[in-house]
Amino acid sequence: MSRVAVIVALAVAVLAAGCSSSIGNPVDILPCTPSDRELDERMVLMAQSVPTASAVPCMRTLLDDWFLDDLDSWDGRTRILFSRLIDEFALTIELTRTCDRGAATETATDQPGTRRFDQPIRTGSTYRDRRFYLLPGACVTYEFKLTGTGAEEAAGEISRALGLVSRDLLADQVRGYSGGRLQLDP
Repeated sequence: MSRVAVIVALAVAVLAAGCSSSIGNPVDILPCTPSDRELDERMVLMAQSVPTASAVPCMRTLLDDWFLDDLDSWDGRTRILFSRLIDEFALTIELTRTCDRGAATETATDQPGTRRFDQPIRTGSTYRDRRFYLLPGACVTYEFKLTGTGAEEAAGEISRALGLVSRDLLADQVRGYSGGRLQLDP
C-alpha cells in the first residue's frame, strides 16, 4: 500500500471514529489564514468531515472573554463549542452538508458568499438565537445561549470575530505542506 493510501486510510478511520480537540487559543486552532509552516490538522479534519463544503468556520481575531471548549469532527459533521466568562457553552457552531432552517427568516449576511437565516428565541434576559449560513455544499449553524446584560452585544462581538476559510485555500495548504504528495480531497 502506498504512503498516500495509508494516510488517506488513517484520515478516514479518524473521521469514522470521530476526532475531538479541546481547549486552546481559538485563533491558533481555527485560523482564517492557514500557516505556511505547519498543517492546520483540525481545519483539514473539518473540511474532510463535510467534503462538499466550499469553506469551513475559522477565527479572525482573539477575544479576551471567549474560550474554545471543544472541537469534534466526524463523518458528515463538525461541532465547535465556545464559552465565555459568564456562560458555559455560549455558542455552538455546527458544520453540516444541509440543515433544517425551520422558522428562520432570511436576513442580510455578514459572511461573504453565504445566505443567512436567523431564528430569534429570546426569553427575558436570555439571548438565544440560531443562525444558519448557507454556502455552496454546506450549512454552518450558530446557536447562541447567552445571559445577562450585554448578551446581544457579546453575540455580535464573536460573530465579527468568526469567518470562513475556503476549501481551496486549505487544499493549497495540504499540497504545499506535503510537497505535492497529499491532497485534501483524494
